[in-house]
Amino acid sequence: MTDTTDTTEAALERYHRLASGGDSARGGHYRELVLSYYDLVTDLYVEGWGPSHHFGPVKPGDSHAEALVVRQKYLAGRAGLRPGMRVLDVGSGVGGPALNIAAMTGAHVTGLDLTPCRVEQARRRAREHGLEERTRFVEGDAMCMPFEDASFDVVYCLESLCHTADKYRSHAEIARVLAPGGLSIGYEWLAADGLTAEEMQRLIEPVCRFYALPNLSTPAQLADQLRQAGFTGIVVGDAEATEDLSTTWDYLDQLADLGEQLDDDPVRAFMAEGARALTRAAREGAFFIDFWEARTPDTPGG
Repeated sequence: MTDTTDTTEAALERYHRLASGGDSARGGHYRELVLSYYDLVTDLYVEGWGPSHHFGPVKPGDSHAEALVVRQKYLAGRAGLRPGMRVLDVGSGVGGPALNIAAMTGAHVTGLDLTPCRVEQARRRAREHGLEERTRFVEGDAMCMPFEDASFDVVYCLESLCHTADKYRSHAEIARVLAPGGLSIGYEWLAADGLTAEEMQRLIEPVCRFYALPNLSTPAQLADQLRQAGFTGIVVGDAEATEDLSTTWDYLDQLADLGEQLDDDPVRAFMAEGARALTRAAREGAFFIDFWEARTPDTPGG
């Protein structure tokens, strides 16, 4: 066994220790949990998923990469992004969506991410694509953002707030950094409302454990988080915005099949097992990805 394999297996063992303690324990060391996870999987995410690490419905004739760009275009259009607007991408990863959205809209996009390795990759991609003037990538925590009040016109999230330990606080931070009348918009990983304790343990807990999630909100909880943060015009759930993701679950299963065949790579095996947990929960209706949007009041404190 090589030193690299030894190191990888030790890192996996460490991650499993962090992830296996349940919601409360994961929330207590969420930063360590998320950093450990992305240190393990980022390179394989880029290899198999490209630079945009979210989901989108794959339509006949489209590639998976094209499906992700379609979802980003929809989000940018629904948000009304245009040149001169100040936009924040929370959980920007290696920069794929932020760079695409900056290029297609002319808006200036700041990316915020907890993981230093992904922030550095995003900065490198911005240089390579000639988008350094239209983008900025910052290391930081969504629960305590390193920005002044009213710094942005729009804040979007592409399946990233699920990694935060306190989602009420994250939405409150989004409200704080938005200008009056600003828009919060995005997609989120959610657990279905009304699940039994057995369903939570059997279907949702494995998803949290394999994807570095302290916990998952439900749609009702997401709406409450937005209300408590002071947002108005709250929309949680939109069939047109979300669409059917069944083809995406099929694609994820195909990647899992491939990962299971490469049993000499423990990280691929770990990711394959996680993919199975995710698609199982989705097909049983316990897990889904949904859309939200909401606005800050037009006047501070209004």
